[in-house]
Amino acid sequence: MIEVKKYRQTRFWAVYVDGELLAVVVYRKGAQAIADHLIQLARGKGTEHAA
Repeated sequence: MIEVKKYRQTRFWAVYVDGELLAVVVYRKGAQAIADHLIQLARGKGTEHAA
């Protein structure tokens, strides 16, 4: 389960995966982008990146 919620009592946002903290970011949109990307990867729709 992936959750995006406020990090403690700060202005930052946290991304949790199965209850474990993965990232703390400044903006909610950034946290949601991380969560969305993880969901896409889990569904097998990972993005292709040219190296």
